[in-house]
Amino acid sequence: MVDLTEETRLATPQSAAEFSFPISTPYGIQVEFMQRLFETLERGEFGIFESPTGTGKSLSIICGSLTWLAHHHARAPSTTDDNDDDRPSWVRDYERKQRESIADPQALAREKYKKWVQRVRRNESTEQRERKQNARRMGAVRAKACKRGSETESPHDSDDEVVAEYHSGGENDAMGDGEYSESVRKLLKARANNRVVEDSDVDSDEDTDQDAEPEEPSINKIFYASRTHSQLQQFIAEIKRTKFGHATPCVTLGSRMQLCTNDEVRSGCTSSAMLNERCLELQQSGRTKRCGQLPVQRTPMLDLKDHAHTHAMDIEDLVVQARKLSVCAYYGARAAVQQAHVVALPYNMLLSRSAREALGVSLAGSVVIVDEAHNLVDTILATHSALLDVRCVTMLLDLVQRYFKKYWPRLRGSNVVHIRRTIALLRALDKYMRAFGATEDGATPVVVKGVNEFLHDAHADHINVFTIDRYLRESNIGRKLNMFADRQTRSTNDAKRPRAQGAAPQASEIAPASAVAALEAFIAGVGSPDRTGARIVVRNGTHGVELSYVLLDPSEAFGDLRREARAVVLAGGTMTPATDVVEQLLPRFGRLSRDMCSPAELKKLDPDQVQLFSWSHVVSPSHICALVIESGPTNSPLRFAFQDQQNTARIRECGQALAALCNVIPGGIVVFFPSYALLSKMLLVWRENGIIERIARRKPVVTEDAHKDVLSEYVEHVRGQSGGAVLLSVVGGRLSEGINFSDELGRAVVMVGVPFPSLASPELNERLAYYESIGQSAVSTAVGPTPTQQSMGPRSRSLYESLCMRAVNQSIGRAIRHRGDYAAIIFLDARYAEPRIARRLPAWIAGPDQTVSSCKFGPALARISAFFKQDFSV
Repeated sequence: MVDLTEETRLATPQSAAEFSFPISTPYGIQVEFMQRLFETLERGEFGIFESPTGTGKSLSIICGSLTWLAHHHARAPSTTDDNDDDRPSWVRDYERKQRESIADPQALAREKYKKWVQRVRRNESTEQRERKQNARRMGAVRAKACKRGSETESPHDSDDEVVAEYHSGGENDAMGDGEYSESVRKLLKARANNRVVEDSDVDSDEDTDQDAEPEEPSINKIFYASRTHSQLQQFIAEIKRTKFGHATPCVTLGSRMQLCTNDEVRSGCTSSAMLNERCLELQQSGRTKRCGQLPVQRTPMLDLKDHAHTHAMDIEDLVVQARKLSVCAYYGARAAVQQAHVVALPYNMLLSRSAREALGVSLAGSVVIVDEAHNLVDTILATHSALLDVRCVTMLLDLVQRYFKKYWPRLRGSNVVHIRRTIALLRALDKYMRAFGATEDGATPVVVKGVNEFLHDAHADHINVFTIDRYLRESNIGRKLNMFADRQTRSTNDAKRPRAQGAAPQASEIAPASAVAALEAFIAGVGSPDRTGARIVVRNGTHGVELSYVLLDPSEAFGDLRREARAVVLAGGTMTPATDVVEQLLPRFGRLSRDMCSPAELKKLDPDQVQLFSWSHVVSPSHICALVIESGPTNSPLRFAFQDQQNTARIRECGQALAALCNVIPGGIVVFFPSYALLSKMLLVWRENGIIERIARRKPVVTEDAHKDVLSEYVEHVRGQSGGAVLLSVVGGRLSEGINFSDELGRAVVMVGVPFPSLASPELNERLAYYESIGQSAVSTAVGPTPTQQSMGPRSRSLYESLCMRAVNQSIGRAIRHRGDYAAIIFLDARYAEPRIARRLPAWIAGPDQTVSSCKFGPALARISAFFKQDFSV
């Protein structure tokens, strides 16, 4: 939170023109959205914004946030961050006056960096002219040898496999960092990071090292995160529609798999992990073969940065421009972050502290906006969870032992101690997993344990997992192991018939890079200092015994983000219900550490300070017909709880109701089922009873396939001469999020059943039990029994229902996409009329009284028929 006085607070714009909104007649809720967003960012608050899909949310986010950022950059530097602490006002005023009497340090840093860039460009231009002159004298052969490097690898490349001297400063480290000079520590850090050791790593004096790159100053910016890269691409495209697209530096971050411009490397890698390792391997110090997209000269990369700082660029734009300049788009995007005003990035890069640190991303003083945030909690939990199977453990144990046997005489520092610890941990895991897989006679049991309990049972509680985690992160031994494994594989293949370059491993194999990445992720979770909010799930999986590290509490990961950023905004079309989201991200009790927080940080983490904003739809209520149909055409009840899903009479009743609805609803009808299993069961019964044939006579039926894209087929039927079509799909499937069923593509959305998550999932059971315990005086770390809906406590039941209804709200939001649109929202399950369910529906459906009309099939059919006979053009 930022405390501002009347003199320092920015005034909120009052009109769409002041926000540079590109549409002359915006919706009223768009102006209000931008105003509330502007105020939230200015005050440094945590805001949750719900605006239904089709209300222009993206443009409102862009214009509201970038208008604030422009005003924020324009204000005097002395008033930007003075109040973001708890010192007395007279102290802040004194320091502000002191700063006003000297040069702005940020301006000095920018000027220093600018001069360095000019010097580099000038020197490299001179070198290039001299190189051309030398080339003419030396001839084409010598000129070719002077380029980026020989394409032959050094016969001594095995030296790169030896992990750099490592000193953790820990209990078993005889020589901590304090015994080294600053210059030696820089050398060690450069070696550990596999960089070429330059003079700048030793001598920081500007007079003796004019070529050392100074730290580029960063500016406050907007970090915009969304779930998929297609959504990020749409966001950048929306920016280009506004005036900000011509004056706002925007850069999009992505993975190497998306941004790598080295086609030779890409063609030989079949996974992201392999591409990452190959890329890092080509940057090893001492190698004569390097990536051709990372030229020795800095000018091409500087040119890419300059282009990114004058254009709004998505992934495709970056790759195209990087190829023109023959440089790496991945590292170019990272280099452009410091001076970008907007950084668009996927969830996983934002929500993980380690990922942010690896990218060099700092959120300090900046704003974080998470769009499509309805699944933010689930994404945080998934990002910090990990899976390790017995194949990985067995392969890694053998790999690390072979590596240690070959290189132990050359290992320095505490490498020997840490590698031996890693081997001991892998042995313990391997022994535990093999014993687990051999005791159940082919059954598929699932065991859930606390982290400490698991380590005890695996006889690994004497091993310091915390130091192993630190060692894996800081020593880069994972990269060395992968290089060693690749060399061993090539040597083996030389003696046998080699597999084609780039060919994927056999189904029974696992790539070393993937195994190392799995181990690092698992150890990062198990080695976390706070283990109360996590569990280890042990099961017999597809490839043998699996260990799943399951995070139950997202508050620590989100708390880091909230403490660092100036303001955080969660936006979405279906944020309802929001209460449980706040309680999970900022719990009053639980494992979110507040002991070391300053008063300003405590205020940021206070759940009472969260601002909730929700707007209704822009369409008229007369354009929406929402009904719960309690019974079918023969008055049989429509209710599809788990115990009712085998009732063929009810399934037939549901099919007959759908067939009758097709007679009165024009255009396309999208039907959502709770699961693929129920969809398959209903299709079987409907086919046996001729119901599908009856529906198809009126509208063609298209069924979602998990392995096939059927959307184009559905669109073709709807827009053809068939009078519409019926699309049978699944909640949470490929067609329930991010698809636009506007106008005739979605004249009705039908919900069959209530998609409660399966309580057979041990991960869900533990999450519910943990959430129930958060409000108690002591958070439970014990593994509890499998709950039922009847045995749940009030908190876990609330979370369980919210998980269900958030998925429902996301599905029904596929229809009604603009002001002139209209559709019927039909619930074929009587439970939707129950208050506990109805109050979790969006306000634009349930209304202020949080209820939905409920009736039997006959009256419902009459109301739906009358609804579509209206003239919606008026």
